[in-house]
Amino acid sequence: MVNKGKISDKIINVVLNILIFIFGVVLLISIYNNIQVKLLGNDYSSFFGYSVFEVQTGSMGEAVEPGDWIVVKYSRNIKIDDIVTFKQDGEFITHRVIEAYQGTFVTKGDANDAKDDPITQEQIVGKVVKILPAFGIFKKTIFNPIVLIAIIITIYLVNLTFKKNKKEKKMSKLDIIVANIMKKLKIFSKNIIKLIKKDNKKIVNDNYVKEELKPKEVIKNEIKEENNEVKVTKVEEVKDENIDETITDLKPLEAEDLDKTMYFRMIQVDKDEIENAYAKKIEVEEEPVVVEKDEEEKVDEVELKLEMLQNKKKKFKNIIEKVMFMKEEEIKEIIDVLNNGEPLKTNEATIKDNFLKIYIDGKYYNYCGDINVEYNGRNMNVRLETALKESAEKMLKSYKGTDNKYSEKVKKYTNIFTLLIHLEHTYLVIDDNKIKKQTYKNKMIKYIGTEVDPKTINEMISKILKIQKTYKSAIKVVLEKLETTLFELNYNALSIKNIYAVELNHNINFSKVYSDYIVDKTYSDGIVAEDKIEVLLTLLLVQIVKDVLNADFNKKYIFYLPESLYTKTNKLDKIFNLFADEYAKNNIIVLAQYEELSRNKKVIKTLIKDGYKFAVDLKASKVNTKDQGVIEAMEYIFIDKRVKGKMFESIDVLSSIKEELHNKIAYDDIASKVGSYWGN
Repeated sequence: MVNKGKISDKIINVVLNILIFIFGVVLLISIYNNIQVKLLGNDYSSFFGYSVFEVQTGSMGEAVEPGDWIVVKYSRNIKIDDIVTFKQDGEFITHRVIEAYQGTFVTKGDANDAKDDPITQEQIVGKVVKILPAFGIFKKTIFNPIVLIAIIITIYLVNLTFKKNKKEKKMSKLDIIVANIMKKLKIFSKNIIKLIKKDNKKIVNDNYVKEELKPKEVIKNEIKEENNEVKVTKVEEVKDENIDETITDLKPLEAEDLDKTMYFRMIQVDKDEIENAYAKKIEVEEEPVVVEKDEEEKVDEVELKLEMLQNKKKKFKNIIEKVMFMKEEEIKEIIDVLNNGEPLKTNEATIKDNFLKIYIDGKYYNYCGDINVEYNGRNMNVRLETALKESAEKMLKSYKGTDNKYSEKVKKYTNIFTLLIHLEHTYLVIDDNKIKKQTYKNKMIKYIGTEVDPKTINEMISKILKIQKTYKSAIKVVLEKLETTLFELNYNALSIKNIYAVELNHNINFSKVYSDYIVDKTYSDGIVAEDKIEVLLTLLLVQIVKDVLNADFNKKYIFYLPESLYTKTNKLDKIFNLFADEYAKNNIIVLAQYEELSRNKKVIKTLIKDGYKFAVDLKASKVNTKDQGVIEAMEYIFIDKRVKGKMFESIDVLSSIKEELHNKIAYDDIASKVGSYWGN
């Protein structure tokens, strides 16, 4: 007959081996994940195109709940109604695709009322192929490497137990060896401790420092320390009957030997105890002097911040997008300080993002509500506060969820962003640090409540000021890198208020063998003239950014675009992508001569549809009937009253322009103010 006990032992043995294998695989996956994320610095780990994420919020409603795990597969075949995971503003979001067009997608959380901002294919990690309900609990248990190792060891020990012969109950050779080793180590550790207690050697900074041998006469002397008598004895003279004979010839351990012992590495030292121990040795007679960071440290801090921002987002369409991204990150860090670093609760991320968009649009894009409004620094705060309150009311009216504290959260972020308006304004207009801090304190008490204790508020103010200062310096560094001493812009005022014609001049020293005529011709014609536009726009965008940050929204700039560029599609796209920003599109105007406009009106009409602004220089030309449509789309119509040094009657020119367009006419010699026409 078959022994049932042996069969059951074999079954248990197989099951335990299978469990060890499974948990071993899970351990390898967990270690691989940590290597990918923590060591290699990747945003997430990927296994053969599959990634796993844990859902944090309830924006997807019943489809995906907080605490669920989702398996995301990399795919370029994204369709409407797919649930996708994408990266936006440094965060991973999982929402459903509701619109798709030529590589651009619009997503929305099932539980959200508002659509998300459009995303590109590059932002998408992949689409959700599997949902694992409530798997978040395993992240802190089974998928913890330490827990996994403990489970595997436990199963292994249980397996060893079942391998023993129940009848003989004899220990295997391996068990005997392990037991002997542990016994020896136990004896060894006890004697090491005794030896260290009796020896007067000192351990400083985790290293064993060996004292120099002293003359016999000195050793015999008694040393008095803190009124206690201590006798110094050589190690060779120490004898203890309890010490095992195998280690009676033990020599004093060097630092290198101690490094090799696991007992040395396992000693745990509390950081506070070390600091306090060293603090006791220092006698402070005077008030500690606070030393501020030197310039080099400040530069390092700014460079570190720039590197961190670069890691978050690699590419930007233009400098405006980059600076606005930096301002968003600054605001997020300040909000984190105002929240005392606490994690966002349900719906708070969506509420915060909604308010952040409204804040950025109003503060830096001169956009509050459905249309751009003309306001300046004096009334901007009031207008922006009103926009925040109106948006809060819309959020509350449109909310259909079940969050009982939704209105409380909306009010909280209304106050936070209103506070941000005043903090940013104060930072710009007040230089005195003491007054600035007091103003911050008053505003914070008003908008985030009096329940926060004064010490915490002071700490928050210090952190906020540091954030603002670091980002201001970082933005300054970014802008300065674009500026050059080889070129400069002239801003020539026109007859229309706050409109400036932009002229690019060079500070390049040419050899005397070249005449001024040759230099001017080379500088103003052909490929050189076309490439100058990139330099001009780069410097102009730096000025645009400064206008935006200073809330100086009224200025508009006109520059001339050489006609040769209209036929070079790739180069033209590159030029216009430099200022493919809503604010830049509204405040930068492209100038064309009438003849050029007529010849390239198809291209110009397409650019106007894309939101770019154009102006035309008619000089003294009459408008052809077939060109009336494109003339109507112009922002400004320039007419020069002087042609070839003689006055002319503009009535003939005006008669060719529709009467309703006369308010767009400006009598300016625009050609001379953009540096004359070149590049043809």
